[in-house]
Amino acid sequence: MMTRTRVVSALLVMVLLGGPLATVVGAQQPAPPPAPSAQPPAPDLFQESLKAERSSSGGGLYGVGAAVTNVFLVPGRAFTCALGGVVGVGVLAVTLGTGYRAAAAVWAEGCGGKWFVTGDDLRPDSTGGRGMDSEQR
Repeated sequence: MMTRTRVVSALLVMVLLGGPLATVVGAQQPAPPPAPSAQPPAPDLFQESLKAERSSSGGGLYGVGAAVTNVFLVPGRAFTCALGGVVGVGVLAVTLGTGYRAAAAVWAEGCGGKWFVTGDDLRPDSTGGRGMDSEQR
């Protein structure tokens, strides 16, 4: 009699737990792939007109501005990177190697990011440049 009660209790627990969990498991299934469309997507006319306008406008001025900016940017980045390396090694020495995340963050802050500026980065209507409110890449 005791084994029957245990078997019935175990089945009852599995049914009770299986009911609510079935909806969670069903929610985890991947969505079906979208149906293939018969027509290829049309090109974006606005992007095409921007490309044509950019190629026709004089881009030499932006290239000169980028070269002047790189004269100051690259040595400044090199100095910041070297200083970040020294501070990172100092953090590792002071913490006896346990502050490796802080040291890596200091190193990444000094040496990460874009080192060279191109003319497209300075162009105001450029989609490839970094804006003030855009995320870091």
